[in-house]
Amino acid sequence: MPENAPSPPDPAPPITLERGADGVALLTLNRPPLNLFTLTMTRAFDARLREVAADPSIRALVLTGAGERAFGAGSDIREFPDYLRAGTVISGKLRFENEVFNRLEDLPQPTIAALRGVALGGGLEIALCCDFRVGADDLRLGSPEVKLGVYPGSGGLLRLPRLVGEARAKELLYLGDFIGADTALHWGLLHRKVPAAEVVPAALALAGELARRPAAAVRIMKRGLRELAGRPRDEAVEASFGLSETVFATADAREGVAAFFGKRAPRFRHG
Repeated sequence: MPENAPSPPDPAPPITLERGADGVALLTLNRPPLNLFTLTMTRAFDARLREVAADPSIRALVLTGAGERAFGAGSDIREFPDYLRAGTVISGKLRFENEVFNRLEDLPQPTIAALRGVALGGGLEIALCCDFRVGADDLRLGSPEVKLGVYPGSGGLLRLPRLVGEARAKELLYLGDFIGADTALHWGLLHRKVPAAEVVPAALALAGELARRPAAAVRIMKRGLRELAGRPRDEAVEASFGLSETVFATADAREGVAAFFGKRAPRFRHG
């Protein structure tokens, strides 16, 4: 390179994280046009999720994909031949990918997937880890892995039937076909459907509402929903008492009660 030649630009980070002053953060899958997941991208995703989990100033998180064509179209299949030749699909991909996607599901903050274009394969699996999903009116979703002779091995087989029921999950998984936003909304896979240009603003607005709620109460509810699910009723009720003790001991609980009796808006400090 000539002595005075400019340095090549740094490659764009595969995952970006932007923090807002209102307690809302925006995490972007930044590998357009399809935001295909590679091992490098999964590592970057893991690092960003650890940042979010450790940052109490983030009270709600929106996830989206760069560009207009895709939230995420799944794994980069160009990596598959190496995994198949070496027999390392579990050790080299799926075990770590499941750990990272579980980390997303287990974040203490509420999470919202802002879905444009397509959410397919691993992209849909990421969206399934979020608490809310806001989708464009022309969104297409699906799990087409069966058409490659495989299946969604990073949590889709577990999370999809929990959201839409076993019968509808079988339709998506066994056939590998796509569904549109109207069907996804009817099935409960989407919470809200908006025009494509409004997806991220709508998700950020919802995140802003969540960020204004007392953070401790929201986090405890999210923890309770995860920990109490599937337990026998009486056991779950008993376990919920510990959560209640925790939330009633917060300053925000005292502020909420005082504001109610004072007939004023509460001033939550999120602690």
